[in-house]
Amino acid sequence: MEPSIILDHPSFLIVDKPAGWLVHPTRPDGTFTLIDWLRDHYPEEFLSLVSRLDRETSGLLLVARGKENASLLGKMQQRREIHKSYLALVHGCPPASGVVDQPLDRLGKHQPSRIYIRQAVIPGTYPAQTDYKTLEKRTHPDFGKVSLVEASPKTGRLHQIRAHFEFLGFPVLNDKIYGKNDQFFIDYIDKDSENNKNIGRHALHSSKLSFSLGSEEIHQEIGLPNDLAAIWNAAA
Repeated sequence: MEPSIILDHPSFLIVDKPAGWLVHPTRPDGTFTLIDWLRDHYPEEFLSLVSRLDRETSGLLLVARGKENASLLGKMQQRREIHKSYLALVHGCPPASGVVDQPLDRLGKHQPSRIYIRQAVIPGTYPAQTDYKTLEKRTHPDFGKVSLVEASPKTGRLHQIRAHFEFLGFPVLNDKIYGKNDQFFIDYIDKDSENNKNIGRHALHSSKLSFSLGSEEIHQEIGLPNDLAAIWNAAA
């Protein structure tokens, strides 16, 4: 499945990124990434990713067109003037709504962890805040009690939503890092291991993006993609 352009604006693009796509190269192995795809489609333009998504996370992200717009939108992002919301399928039944105001840092800086990128709530570290509301609760034949939640991060920490929902005790479905022990993830990425090869991607989707640009009010919204909708619709 390829990315698609949701909004083609003179100053920016809003793109729907499928799960499984890297947004930019992380190593020189020739992997074709979202920024490569964009440059193929807009070969004469300077393009800059204003927002980023994890490889397994699907949904909306913002791309600036031209250096001036990259600077403008980048500063707006730093000032938290670009508002994003995500849909997530999580284990269990969270409260109807709430705010997770818990600092995050890389776990391995504070205690042993075999996963370098794993984040965790660590008192006295980097402030992180996520607003959420629970939209609906169901029972899935494989996962048991599950909920559809909307999460709106007020800060932009790495893996913020995933780490915060693990902290609450309601980890994101199919998350290979959060809500499980380190060995689960290590088995998954071990190319020689048959363990967990059929597990789906984590159930997190960037669903809303809104901001003001001059006199324009920009708002885009998309629902769950087919793979996550299939999981949700299998629950009752």
